[in-house]
Amino acid sequence: MENNEVILLNVGGFIYYTTRATLVKYPNSTLGLMMNGDTPISRDQNGIFIDRDGQMFRYILNFCRSGKLCLPQQFSDYDLLENEAEFYQIEPLVTSIKSSRQQAMKENQGFNYIEIVEEKSYSIPQSRNFVVSSKNAFPSTCSTSVYGRIDDLTALPPECVYISGDLQTDLVSNYGKLTIEKGDVRLQIGEFLSKRGWVKEYGDSYSSTNVRPTNEIVKEQTYRDVWKICKKK
Repeated sequence: MENNEVILLNVGGFIYYTTRATLVKYPNSTLGLMMNGDTPISRDQNGIFIDRDGQMFRYILNFCRSGKLCLPQQFSDYDLLENEAEFYQIEPLVTSIKSSRQQAMKENQGFNYIEIVEEKSYSIPQSRNFVVSSKNAFPSTCSTSVYGRIDDLTALPPECVYISGDLQTDLVSNYGKLTIEKGDVRLQIGEFLSKRGWVKEYGDSYSSTNVRPTNEIVKEQTYRDVWKICKKK
């Protein structure tokens, strides 16, 4: 294939035109491996089909084109975009998304924010003839990430975060990320914040289903809550 060859992609129902040179800019990424023949490619009548979030792919593709992350004002779907970037295995993009998220939180001068992202994964043998849902799946894995100011994160109750919670901090910006490898804590943290005057500004959830090489069907469910409180003067 020539690098200037035009490639048509169908990503979750969204059609994109690009060149092979753009897709192989990061050779070790999922897109690069696909174009180099190291990863199987699915096709439909429109061209190459990728079963991922089609709306988020515009940011993935633009980063491959320019090497820069360009997001609209008031962008808020950082967890979804980071999840897509991790799927495509573009590490510079993952780093840029995390930096952009921290900057956006700092720019909200009148409030302190805490963002809670809970990710659950359920496995079901593909041979079973029933609808994929968390009710008939095998026991799930669950991981919760909490983003916010360091002093707000360290004030969360120990019964929610456990001593095993992994806190990554940026002392320059005073922001951090708390990773909790434990069962459902999103609602517990939300209840704790509500009792202390925090207001839930935003809540959303989304899911995806993939098939592993072992023929297991994996359903991934992600919940995202954003809480805010007026800064103390």
